Amino acid sequence: RWGMDMRGIQTLLVALMLVPALIGGTASAQNQGEYFQRDRNTAVLERSRNEFVAPPAQRGAFRVEAEAELGLASDSNIFATTTNKEADVVASFRPSFGAESTWSRHSLTANASATRREYLDNTSESVWNAEAGVIGRLDIQRGFFVDVAASMAILTENRSSAGAAALSAEPIEYDTANIAAGVTYTTGRVRVNGAIDVHTSDFEDAALAGGGVADQDFRDYTETRISARVDGAVSPAVAVFARASSNQRDYDAPAAGLANRDSDGFVIEAGIDFDLGGQARGSVAAGVLEQKYDDPSFVDIDGASYNAEVEWFPTELTTVTVSATRAPRESAIAASAGYTETQISGQVDHELLRNLILTGRASFGDDDYSGIDRSDERFELVASATWLMNRRVGVQASLTRLDVDSRGTAARGDFDSNVARIAVSLRM
Repeated sequence: RWGMDMRGIQTLLVALMLVPALIGGTASAQNQGEYFQRDRNTAVLERSRNEFVAPPAQRGAFRVEAEAELGLASDSNIFATTTNKEADVVASFRPSFGAESTWSRHSLTANASATRREYLDNTSESVWNAEAGVIGRLDIQRGFFVDVAASMAILTENRSSAGAAALSAEPIEYDTANIAAGVTYTTGRVRVNGAIDVHTSDFEDAALAGGGVADQDFRDYTETRISARVDGAVSPAVAVFARASSNQRDYDAPAAGLANRDSDGFVIEAGIDFDLGGQARGSVAAGVLEQKYDDPSFVDIDGASYNAEVEWFPTELTTVTVSATRAPRESAIAASAGYTETQISGQVDHELLRNLILTGRASFGDDDYSGIDRSDERFELVASATWLMNRRVGVQASLTRLDVDSRGTAARGDFDSNVARIAVSLRM
């Protein structure tokens, strides 16, 4: 045990948000925020390519852009099975829309997208997904602003997911909704942020391929998370920080015979973020985590926490990104309330030509389930090329290899898949 209860975590969050008052004093207006600018480097995927990207259309006080993507993919194992693999060709269509205000103060952005995946042979796998969100920012004064955000999504679970996803007759549908608010205050070399967000997930029951129904109500929950972070600038290029968050996860009434999965948890980390011009930028943090379940039949999760992403710029035409995370997640398996996810990845983006970008990515993930004998290891390799033909048309081609090694007495079985995809984007 880490020896800290929820009251202790809440006290720490309040203390972090009161740091500016404890420090006292203010900085001159021209110094507000200059220690926290992180624009000394530009990654390959961020670089402006105005000659190959259509500018947003101006509509009153908003910049508006729209895009439609048409894709075609060949998947060697659409059901993520160990044997009797089923291959199929998948056509996709994804329209998207975005709008951003051009006000001198405050801001408002909105986005929405829908995705249709159509399986040519296995039509029962065809699905619609949709997402929409809005973010608003209220500028109180220089260095002091409030953010609010809301989003919702209608999604389907991937066949490679744990639980009933591999056994259901059709992909499992679920809805999510998020609402969040945060405040950020900067004075000289100190920046403080506090936030609260509420997330809900609602899963549809799964009709099983062999008959019967797998009740998914035990996965429906609401999570409330409160977080705070304090940054102290060592120089305009380097800052150290401490952050803490507490969460409360409340589940709907469990199905007969299943224990309630309600839990409380926290994450406390310290780290450094930096932007060294012409060299590297990123953020690295480490600390401890705990997720404690109300029902004693579930095994609590605790241990080390880390979250890092570092970009290296060996040349102006190449960006190398390395990331690593370790965090507690909610489980799709009734016998296990949660698992610890470890994810490590590396990516290289190279601008071969001004309008031709090559990308290679490798990732490793490990899902270690609590309370049952199961650990899922995932290895993924992706190679892709993006060709910007002109301001209106872009083409992307990719190859993906996924290997999943599921171990333990509660394992689901190993599987692998190969996906080749090509897509054309039409910008309005």
